[in-house]
Amino acid sequence: MEINFNGPTKVGEIKDQKGSSFAVALPGGVVQQTVTPEDQPQPDTASAPAEPKTRKAPKASRSKILLRQFKGNDVNFVRVIYALHEEGFFESEEGGKPTLKDVFSAFGIAINEDIDDFSATLSNNRVNNTPETRAMVFDRLKKTYLEYEEKIEKNKPKKE
Repeated sequence: MEINFNGPTKVGEIKDQKGSSFAVALPGGVVQQTVTPEDQPQPDTASAPAEPKTRKAPKASRSKILLRQFKGNDVNFVRVIYALHEEGFFESEEGGKPTLKDVFSAFGIAINEDIDDFSATLSNNRVNNTPETRAMVFDRLKKTYLEYEEKIEKNKPKKE
């Protein structure tokens, strides 16, 4: 598709009167995406925020965060990420639900750890553990968060 513009045109993104977005590149450059209003996914109004959030690109290609190494931490981390994915906390750049593989790959980058084998991590830990034992991380997280809320409430200025 070729678009001719009257007058000078900057490299970047432009929008037409109908709301279509076009990426403009130098000759021979790569245009990554052209989106028309009809192509954009319609948000689920029941759970979607009123205004779309502006996404920021990561500042560095390597994170300075590491997953602490102690017994059970890796599998608990995988359990939490799995539950967040299943609850729909993540979406792909295209607007759909990402695959588990994509989510774990992204978190692996964030913590400088290969957790692409998340399924085996979950499966291996099922031996000699009950579902209640495996879900204890969520109880601990809830307790920790409630302690945070108590602290906030305790430190609130009193209304007179």
